[in-house]
Amino acid sequence: MVSELASSPLPGAAVHPALPEAPLRLALIGCGAIAEQMHLPVLAGHEGLKLAALVDRDEKRARKLAAGYGVATVVRDADDLPQDSIDAAILATPPFHHAPGAIGLMRRGIHVLVEKPMALNLAEAEEMCRASEENGVVLAVGYFRRLFPSIRLLKGLMDAGSWGRVLSFTAEGGGMYNWPAATLGNMCRDLAGGGVLIDFGSHVIDLLFALFQEPAEVLEYRDNALGGIESDCTIDLRLQHAGEPIRGSVALARTRQLPTRICVECERAMLEFLFTERFRIRIHPRGDEPVDPLRGNCRAYWLNAAWDGEPEPESWYDTFRLQIDDWLEAIQTGRETALSGRSALAAARVIDACYQRPQPMSEPWVWEGIDQSVTGTLCVPSVTNGTRSVPTTYSAPPVTKTPKRKVLLTGATGFIGSRVAEIMHLRDGWDVRALIHNPGNAARLARLPVEMVQGDLKSAEAVKRLVDGCDAVVHCAVGTDWGQRKEIFKVTVDGTRRLAEAALAAGVQRMVHLSTISVYGDDSAMTGTIDEATPVRPPRGSEYGESKQQAEHAIQQVVQRGLSAIILRPARVYGPFSRIFINRPIEAIAQGRFRWLGNPDVPADMVYVDNVVDAILRSLGAPAEAARGDVFTISDGDELTWRQFYQFFADALAIPLDAPVYHRPPAASAAGTAWWNPLAWLRAAKQVVKSAEFKSLGRRVLATDPVGTLPRWALASFPSLERLARRIVGADSSLAVYRRQAQADSDWVEMGSGGALVSIAKARRILGYDPPVKRERALELTLDWIKHARLVS
Repeated sequence: MVSELASSPLPGAAVHPALPEAPLRLALIGCGAIAEQMHLPVLAGHEGLKLAALVDRDEKRARKLAAGYGVATVVRDADDLPQDSIDAAILATPPFHHAPGAIGLMRRGIHVLVEKPMALNLAEAEEMCRASEENGVVLAVGYFRRLFPSIRLLKGLMDAGSWGRVLSFTAEGGGMYNWPAATLGNMCRDLAGGGVLIDFGSHVIDLLFALFQEPAEVLEYRDNALGGIESDCTIDLRLQHAGEPIRGSVALARTRQLPTRICVECERAMLEFLFTERFRIRIHPRGDEPVDPLRGNCRAYWLNAAWDGEPEPESWYDTFRLQIDDWLEAIQTGRETALSGRSALAAARVIDACYQRPQPMSEPWVWEGIDQSVTGTLCVPSVTNGTRSVPTTYSAPPVTKTPKRKVLLTGATGFIGSRVAEIMHLRDGWDVRALIHNPGNAARLARLPVEMVQGDLKSAEAVKRLVDGCDAVVHCAVGTDWGQRKEIFKVTVDGTRRLAEAALAAGVQRMVHLSTISVYGDDSAMTGTIDEATPVRPPRGSEYGESKQQAEHAIQQVVQRGLSAIILRPARVYGPFSRIFINRPIEAIAQGRFRWLGNPDVPADMVYVDNVVDAILRSLGAPAEAARGDVFTISDGDELTWRQFYQFFADALAIPLDAPVYHRPPAASAAGTAWWNPLAWLRAAKQVVKSAEFKSLGRRVLATDPVGTLPRWALASFPSLERLARRIVGADSSLAVYRRQAQADSDWVEMGSGGALVSIAKARRILGYDPPVKRERALELTLDWIKHARLVS
């Protein structure tokens, strides 16, 4: 598509009346993560502002923060603030509130700094600008990165033609979304306005307009929204520089790791700005200058962006404060703020144009197996209106379809759970109710128009509400507070029991519980064939294996009272988004941090994630006699070895797989590690005392008054004490020795097992399970994902 985004005329910027240089009374509206982590520390220490009020719907949270920062006034709504009690406000509320909240404040004569995105759409953003101008107040938008010395230097170099004409640009950024959100607001279109494009993308596009100019043309926009909000998107974009059209691309992601940067291609060099670099840019020369005299070749180098007369901020707080200082100065002097609402409209225009005509991204791993037997395509709602047709690869294997039936899916944001939601909704027409424990993990799931419910399995009443109205339950959730055994068991065991009992009480027709082959024991010692009759012996002390075993037992107890349930024990599940068996090992192979744990030429017992989902769906449609707590082991049913598995990816990615074989040493004896063993205590204490961290702490203590006064006096007064201390820590020699530290065991990624084969004979016979995605196709799809996710640079 071609969409020209010309600057729409607005009334001229108002000249704001200057205020006396006295502390402004300020209200912080919204007390979420960004407010707590950045705004409050900066505002509390700002000499030009008086933090007069906190506003948040969660009054308990606001009062807790107010008590810590000494803020006198706390209200639930900005309308409750007494008239003339504040001069300015910072809006750190969810995006849906930005426009109405800011307009309401500005009509009261209150200056506003609003967090990004400025508004949900262009129309709202323009109305905000009009409200600012009509009421003579300053409206600023929190695009603080525009003030970085580095981005300003890049702009100066481009405009000066230091490396010739600008030819093109690329902008990209993102990673696995993990913002500590308290609610699902960022995952809902009505509240957030969209996904990664309007969220982090608004920062990226705003920075492009710090370098380039309008008019802009969106040539093509693609995203992966499937009726929800996008987690990944790309834009083919044309901007202007020095009167010439410049074409470039933008890539943004919440579910894959991208380098967060803007690269500007010039005739003689590529100029690179990294979002984490406030004070330098990277230069990639195209010619043969300058030459590094040590290496004798032309290399990329960093250019310092320290502007004369500007002190370098010491911390991110200082950098974050720049936007507040600029806004405050504009309020006090009447000048236009550098981050004005009007200046933010360019980014809003591009975002609006993108959302008007989205096209689907190519993600073959999503559409594998989607049923095309009727039309050859699947139509799903687009981001704004109409439908989008997405080609698929082959007809799905025959399964019992249950259109318009409702399923409760726990663990819905996980690797397996997200794929369950995709296939159940897109292929089989299930109405999915997804349980979300951590909203920050829901980016992949939020692409779908599923019912997302925030909560956990610790409350019996909450679980009853979750199950209410559901025909089936697919239970993929597990406790993830690793290292906290009680918390793990509260979710994995007690939560499973509550869920099963609620399902029975609600008359749920079928429950499928996802367990694991870890219940059989330490896989590095298991050989032969594993099937449903293999004794269950999870390793002692294994939070995962033991909790899963007890969860199975909880299911079986409720089955005896009438629950219809099936238990699946999948082997090692891999595929797109698999952190354990794909992301971490592939990255480690590329970095030389990978090693085999034992013999790599034994079966790996991998199972592709879609095949696990197929087993789940067949379990939902299995006859009643098979759902009396029966257990089924699930794998791909072949003898693919560890070496063959990872060698496929290494060869396809052209990275060497020359991994050493590692054998774990025998576990230490109980006598050697018991807490009462004096020798063990002595050895441990010596390791602590001789560590670099302990020595660093000691130096800090000596240098800090008043705690260092007595130790300094003792060492100065008693030389023998100093010599003794040096001997204890092994530092009694005056000769310094430096050695590079060897790679620690924790840096390695290890893969291997004893080579046992997981049988699928029972699943074939009773469930009709036959892995629908065969080995070659599964590996190809996973490779597609690896390249898309850029696991190997």
